[in-house]
Amino acid sequence: MTSTLRNYCLALGLGVVGFALTSCGKAPAAAPAEVPKAPAAIIVKTAAAKEEAMPRYLRLTGEITAAQNAAVAADTTGKVIETPVERGTVVKTGDVLVQLDSRTAALNLVEAEANVVLAKSKLDLAESEVKRNEPLVQMKAVAATDFERIKADRDGAAASLSASEARRDMTKKTLEDSTIRAPFNGTVAERFVTAGEYVMANSKVAQVIDLQHLRLLVNVSEPSVGLIHVGQAVEFSVSPFPGEVFKGTVKFIGAAVRAELRDLQVEAEVTNTDGRLRPGLFAEARLTLPEQTAITIPVSAVRTDGANQKVWVVESGQLTERLVEVGETDKDRIEIRRGVKKGENVVLSPGADAADGVVVQTTPQS
Repeated sequence: MTSTLRNYCLALGLGVVGFALTSCGKAPAAAPAEVPKAPAAIIVKTAAAKEEAMPRYLRLTGEITAAQNAAVAADTTGKVIETPVERGTVVKTGDVLVQLDSRTAALNLVEAEANVVLAKSKLDLAESEVKRNEPLVQMKAVAATDFERIKADRDGAAASLSASEARRDMTKKTLEDSTIRAPFNGTVAERFVTAGEYVMANSKVAQVIDLQHLRLLVNVSEPSVGLIHVGQAVEFSVSPFPGEVFKGTVKFIGAAVRAELRDLQVEAEVTNTDGRLRPGLFAEARLTLPEQTAITIPVSAVRTDGANQKVWVVESGQLTERLVEVGETDKDRIEIRRGVKKGENVVLSPGADAADGVVVQTTPQS
């Protein structure tokens, strides 16, 4: 300390020695350093990774089609006089779709039936002539040539009756065809004619679709053909009903692999009792395969961040974050293909405070 500073301190008359010494150039004693507190442990529930049988699926895309989808034809000619159905009408087998003018057919049937009666009477007369002349031939009272002519007349009458009956049946069919009926239970998808139009035998009058019995058509790639068999269970979903799973059964398997696409067409039967499914819907399907053993954990242990799935494993009382590759899901269990080993404990429903190195107190899953 310089003499000038000492004199200045004395001149101030400060009596407190500690204060004077401090003010006159001595440094204060350092405060004791604070000891950092250990972070509080968080309480988590855990479950051990298990090895158990998990289902396997062959995932495919396909289309819903109708088991029966008919463009009903007229099968006769005539003018339309009535169309009792519209688009969306539910019909049963035999219900009228379109009614044609049947007056001409009805009159032709009356004529044809009369011709059958006339031909039958001629045959009866010819038969009686044969019976009457047969004993006379044996007695030589009628020449054999004359008797042959009588039998020929009888045979001609029989042929005429057959022709008349055929014409009657054809006329009857024409009359019946003038009433165009539904070929099976279904729903009218489209009506192509209206009253006043004239239809030909090959004219389409209505389209009927069976919505109760549908088919799921999928294409199976060549390497997976050996995994398919009749009776196999199929599950699928469609975009109009997200989250819902519909079921079917493999019924038809294609006879050959298509050369241009190297795939096989497979159809599964689907019962559409409530009528919600519609032909033409795109479906994401999966075929059930034999189960295989895999490492599984509860679904709640997996957190999805964007394209990544992660879990937190408890190691030495601390959390370790792991990226995992997941597989199939069965109820509340999910397959872990990579990232977790059998017996390791994973955190259930990890919260926002879950992070690498966090100290935890574990509570096993009840």
